[in-house]
Amino acid sequence: MASRIQPQTSDVVIAGGGPAGLTLALGLAAKGFDASVVDAAPPRLAAGANAGDSRAFFIAYGCWRIFRALGLEDVLLADAQAVTSVEAEGRLGGISFLAEECESEPVLGYMVEAGRLNAALLAAAKANPRIRLVGGRIAGATFGDPHAVAIVGETELRGSLLVGCDGGRSAIREAAGIRFEGWDYEAKAISATVKLGAPHHGAARQVFLPGGPLAVLPLTGDRANLVWTERAGVAEALMALDDRCFEAELAKRSQGFLPGATLVGARHAFPLGLRLAERFHGSRVALAGDSAHLIHPLAGQGLNLGLKDVAALIDVIAQAAHAGLDIGTETALAPYTRWRRADVVATAAAMEGFARAFSAPLPVRLAAGLAMQAAGSSRTVRKLFAREAGGDLGDLPSLMRA
Repeated sequence: MASRIQPQTSDVVIAGGGPAGLTLALGLAAKGFDASVVDAAPPRLAAGANAGDSRAFFIAYGCWRIFRALGLEDVLLADAQAVTSVEAEGRLGGISFLAEECESEPVLGYMVEAGRLNAALLAAAKANPRIRLVGGRIAGATFGDPHAVAIVGETELRGSLLVGCDGGRSAIREAAGIRFEGWDYEAKAISATVKLGAPHHGAARQVFLPGGPLAVLPLTGDRANLVWTERAGVAEALMALDDRCFEAELAKRSQGFLPGATLVGARHAFPLGLRLAERFHGSRVALAGDSAHLIHPLAGQGLNLGLKDVAALIDVIAQAAHAGLDIGTETALAPYTRWRRADVVATAAAMEGFARAFSAPLPVRLAAGLAMQAAGSSRTVRKLFAREAGGDLGDLPSLMRA
């Protein structure tokens, strides 16, 4: 008769080995907590990168401070591209602002390719004795006293708290019975890496086309991460084109915005929607990142919101432990939902407003462009936009304070 596998116990069990989950584990370890990280994608926990991943992330300077505090800044800077300005253009006008208008950091943020970011986080997690990495899919989760339990194969992982960082289809959120409300857009975003025909000078640019926004986010070597939003049917047709035809269509649609851009690597398309968890915590459970919210990729705030979640949750857990509380109780976790959900709602509403205004009939798009141009003429407004883009407004967690 086979012997029963003994449960493995940590202070916190984290579902999801992406940037949010690994950053949470590293931040908790720095505070003296033991963490287990479970991920269903073996390549991600084995190598830290997927070879065909075309994604790249804008990390606002406020969120970059998290990596600085965790001792990861130098390794990330080796492959990061500084973003020194942002330009957004509508039909009749636009707005632009520079890093110097932030007045607190020399850049607005950094662009980091997904594989590079995950590899750096994974290497740090592997080197940390307080972090256990577990490959496999969570088959079930329960939330009781005195711990939550996650079943991975024949292994039982126990923790005072189970955190869902496992994406928009979160198994942890579903097991906890937390509603995920919102809607789908009739649109998809195409992500690709392109080689630019001219130097980008660290500028992140976005133009609002009739079908949706086209973002060009700078990468090293005068490459750029392209995020092109189009109606679902149009996006599918674009994905079916060969590389040469796709480049020709890109040049045509961008109306001179991207002269000489050529594809480097694979293209990926993903559906868009707006989703928000009714709450970000429960008894023995918390949600962070895409498990808690999905927003329009406009302005590249998705991961930044997730990193803010992580930093706030670390503070809430540490403060509860310092006060002698059980870190997994609803009482201990309630400040987390109050802290983060309002910020996410405000950001989601702003992105929704922009997306709808610039995909509306022509008179509305013209008015939105003029309004954006008027806002851009005010230094005070530009400074506010720069700080918002840099993730440096509101009640910041300790890891994000300068």
